Amino acid sequence: MKENIDLSAWNNYFNDFTRRNQSRPTSLEVFGEPGVQKAERGLPFAGISLDTNRSAPPSVEIMFGGHDAMDPHHLTHVIADVQKITPKRGLDGRDATLEIISGGGYRNLLCFEPCASMAVLHIVNLLGNC
Repeated sequence: MKENIDLSAWNNYFNDFTRRNQSRPTSLEVFGEPGVQKAERGLPFAGISLDTNRSAPPSVEIMFGGHDAMDPHHLTHVIADVQKITPKRGLDGRDATLEIISGGGYRNLLCFEPCASMAVLHIVNLLGNC
């Protein structure tokens, strides 16, 4: 699936998206005038929310790391003046990426990384059979 989500559905979509993807490892890249910038890689997804301040263009906050802002591995990425969000699901049906485009034309690409722990578990199982 790759289609834009209507602004009226963003809040509910983000709530469901957060529940489905809690703690999955991520990467976040920002594409814009200075080129591609890696904002983070490997932090667990903590949540995404819509700023409900109606006097300004919508903004989105993406939270990574622990559930406590005091955690040194915690990061909040704010995207102002959001114009469009486009999700994409992987072949397994799970969320793969979420593209968020700001009014300045910046593309923010949230990607979910393959679960490394599953690969480690598979290797341990293989070694156990030797």
